[in-house]
Amino acid sequence: MQQGMLSSLLLSLSLITQPATLSAKEMQESVVEQWLQDTKIQTKVAELLDYALRDEVDSLEFALDRLALPQQDVARFLLLEKLEQQEVILTPRMAIFVESQISVTPTYQVLERGDGYEFSVPAFNFPAIASRLLKRWKQDQSTLAFVLRAERLELNLKEWLAGSSQQIQAREALLIRELDSLSPRALEALTKQFTQADVTSWLPSSAAIVRLAQISQDKAMYDLLWRMRADYNSQAELSRLFEVGDEFSQQQLMSATVNPTLKPYAIELLARSNPLPHEVKQFLVAKMALSEEATFVARALAKQGHQSWLEELVSSNREVKARQIEPFLK
Repeated sequence: MQQGMLSSLLLSLSLITQPATLSAKEMQESVVEQWLQDTKIQTKVAELLDYALRDEVDSLEFALDRLALPQQDVARFLLLEKLEQQEVILTPRMAIFVESQISVTPTYQVLERGDGYEFSVPAFNFPAIASRLLKRWKQDQSTLAFVLRAERLELNLKEWLAGSSQQIQAREALLIRELDSLSPRALEALTKQFTQADVTSWLPSSAAIVRLAQISQDKAMYDLLWRMRADYNSQAELSRLFEVGDEFSQQQLMSATVNPTLKPYAIELLARSNPLPHEVKQFLVAKMALSEEATFVARALAKQGHQSWLEELVSSNREVKARQIEPFLK
C-alpha cells in the first residue's frame, strides 16, 4: 500500500516537473560567457538601463519583449545585475517590474558536474538577482517609513517594537542602524519614551538601549541601561566608554557601578586611567571608605600600578579602610 502511494506521488511529481524540464535548454558555460561579453548585448543593456533610470517601465518592457532568445535572458540578467551593482534606488514602478522578473523562468540551463553528482542551474539566473533587489527595496521602504515617522514625532516605540519575534528583531536592527541619521529633535522624542515614562513593563533589547544611549548621550538613557540586566552589550559599552575617555564617559563608568554585575569591570576600567582624573580619585576614595568595597577597589588600583597613591591615602585619609588597603601596598 505504501509502495503504491509512493509510486503515485513520484508519478505526480514527474508530471508536474516534466514541462519545465522539457522547456529548459542546455547551454555550455563557454557559450554563456560569450553571450555575457557580447558587445551588441552590452549596448542593448545600456539602453535598457537608461529606461530603468528614467522610470520608463513601459518602454523597458517593450524593448525586452522584442528581443529574441537567448538575447532576452542575457539582457534581463545583465540589466538586473547592473541595478544591483550600482545600488539603484527603485521607484514603485520599477519595483513592480523587478518583482515580475522573479516569476519568469530562465530558458537556459548549465549542467554542473562534481564528484559523483551533476545538476542543472540557470545559465542566466535573473530571478535570484530580482529577489535580492526586491528584498533591498522593501528594506529601503521600511527605513524611509521609520525615518519619516520619527521626524514627524509619530513613532511610538512600544507599539512599533511589537509583533512576532522576527518582526521585533528586524525593527530593532533598523532602529540601531538608522538612529544616527535622525535629527536631534526626533532623537530626543524617542529617548523621552524611555526616560520620562514607566517602561518597566516592556523594553527593547540591550543592544537597542545601548545604541540610543550612545547616539543621544543622554544621562537618563545610560541610567536606564545600568539598571538593566548586564550582558555582552552593556559590557562592550563600558569598554567603548573607556576608549573614548572624555569626562562624560568617565562619569558613565562611575555610574555603571550601581549594577552589581558591571561594577567589577567598571572599577577595573577606572583604575586603568593614568593619571587618575580628580573626579575619579574622589569616587574611588568614597568606595574605599566602605568596608564591602575597599578591598576590591584597592586590589584593582594596585594591579594598575597606583600603589604610591594608595600609600598616600592610608597615611592622610582617615575615612578609607586602611586595614583592607594595606595588604596591597607591598
